[in-house]
Amino acid sequence: MKILLAYLCNRVDADDYWLSLAPVGLVSLAACLEGAGHDVTLANFSKRGYRAGAREAAAIAPEAVGVSIFTHNRAEALAFVREVKRLLPAATVIVGGPHASFLAGEILRRVPAVDYVVTGEAEHAVIDLINTLKKGTVPPARIIPGGRIAHVDTLPAPGLFGGRLLHVDPNEQFKYLVTTRGCAHACVFCSSPGFWLRTTSFRSARDIVDEMRRLHDAYGIIYFSIRDDNFTQKKGRVMEFARLLGSSGMYVMWNCQARVDAVDREMLVAMKRAGLEHIQYGVESGSPAVLARYDKKTSAEAIVRAAEATRAAGIYLSIYLMAGMAGETHADIRKTVALIRKILPGDGIVSPVALYPGTALYEDEKRAGRIHDADWFSRKDAGIFLRNEPVVAEWMNELLHAIAQVRGRAWYAEADFRRHRELCGTDCWVTDILEGDYWLDEERTAKARAAYRRVTESRPRNPWGHFRLGKLSFRDEDFAGAAECYREVTRIVPAFYGGWLKLAEAQLALGNRRDARESAREAQRRNAYDERIRNVLSLLK
Repeated sequence: MKILLAYLCNRVDADDYWLSLAPVGLVSLAACLEGAGHDVTLANFSKRGYRAGAREAAAIAPEAVGVSIFTHNRAEALAFVREVKRLLPAATVIVGGPHASFLAGEILRRVPAVDYVVTGEAEHAVIDLINTLKKGTVPPARIIPGGRIAHVDTLPAPGLFGGRLLHVDPNEQFKYLVTTRGCAHACVFCSSPGFWLRTTSFRSARDIVDEMRRLHDAYGIIYFSIRDDNFTQKKGRVMEFARLLGSSGMYVMWNCQARVDAVDREMLVAMKRAGLEHIQYGVESGSPAVLARYDKKTSAEAIVRAAEATRAAGIYLSIYLMAGMAGETHADIRKTVALIRKILPGDGIVSPVALYPGTALYEDEKRAGRIHDADWFSRKDAGIFLRNEPVVAEWMNELLHAIAQVRGRAWYAEADFRRHRELCGTDCWVTDILEGDYWLDEERTAKARAAYRRVTESRPRNPWGHFRLGKLSFRDEDFAGAAECYREVTRIVPAFYGGWLKLAEAQLALGNRRDARESAREAQRRNAYDERIRNVLSLLK
């Protein structure tokens, strides 16, 4: 069957990097449907809008259209669904995703263009639904429960998808990995407990590294982002992953998300040695009272311990915070500010407390009559917040200002790198790269060069050392040296478009227009989406 899987964010968010990316779950579904023998197109219409997206969908003429619906993109996604159904009345329209899962009945009542809603994990349920439809059989119900998939290693890895990509940049889309599904905790602001039923399924360490290998070889991806709610919840798996990745011969850097009570120094050191350079913790608040209201099952003391262990290992620290919980006061905000000054995050995100269908907080507000499921269809704003008082915005700004104030002390300096080597070893190449970056920012080029050369000399097949030396040489106007460094990157990871782009820029600076044009065309062949490549080619016309 010919199937189109589509995602689009609201038009006002089209330039937002994060919101405009397709969810990893949709990519996983595409890989599964392709593996089941279907003709699948994966499309991201975020920058096209629902009308243009629907016209492109109609041109493909799929027999079934699947659309991923989150709270933040619901308005545009449902507008797309209506328009697709108008243009393709015979196509079967299936929606899924967290928002659709918790409001399935309401969506079917209010949006006749939707034929089926798949709730929960979609892969097996959608394949069964498509197979039923292919036989000409009408399913007995329009709400199809997905259930839990206990062994996610049995699913094709999302990065295996080899079907048609429409407005999807694989270099960006496929670097985001999800390696666990679910969380054992029950934070009141999170829909995970209802969606994943407070159970967790894990991809094996080997499966993760194998997918990274395929993406590294096919697309030249040398930086990955693991977007699990809590990547580190099973220590043995994390340690095995670090061991396998460290011995794989791939030199990739990566980041992940974790709970503060699910890391320790040994784990952080192992991850750092395997390429981890940045970790984000869901801190939420520095106030014990507010943490208790969130039902975080953590403490300010645990946050401090995790931050200290992270900084000791030399991993960059990022935090997520919220403001505007019921009963929260400025005194609570001041406690969070004090925590920020103590743990020294390098950056952070601050959000208002939002109400999402399926969360305990949302259900409490519904029972109190302060919100209704119908509100999501009458309102167009991306989210509905627990408190709309002006003071919440003031608190958010205060927290952001506190993060900005400590940033100068948060970044690692010369003495820090010495301590990082004592803990992580003198042969930890990530420490060398981060130290080189520090010296480069300080315009101490000799020290930066020495740090990067430690990488190229000890690990000649590590592209990061050559890539950074190329940047340093280009900055010093040694364009011939930069070209040689970037040429080495293309030898090590020929699929990495960034190496070809930087080589083209160095060759152009040398006045070698013919070679620059060839390198830029190679970069464009590997990435048709990067505007920098188009700019270089325009200079070479």
